[in-house]
Amino acid sequence: MKNKLINKAITILTVICIMVTINNLAFNFLLPIYLSYKFQTDLKGASSIGVIGGADGPTSIYLSSQQSPGTITAIFALLSIVGIIYLIFVKRTKR
Repeated sequence: MKNKLINKAITILTVICIMVTINNLAFNFLLPIYLSYKFQTDLKGASSIGVIGGADGPTSIYLSSQQSPGTITAIFALLSIVGIIYLIFVKRTKR
């Protein structure tokens, strides 16, 4: 009974870590690449992108120049990998 609860908790935490990793990868790495292609400017070093549009004036695009580190993405990716390895190992030992 206790092992089933632990396996369920690890499965849920692994799925959450995978979702956070995919989310961080999408917004920290893929979005700047897509926007640099779309606007044809160098946005790869930008960590924050803001678009302000007004009804009576031109649209402005603001960029911050400090890039956020990918340490959180790396931590969640490692947690995801460890969780997947644990779940595979537990499934093989049940056989």
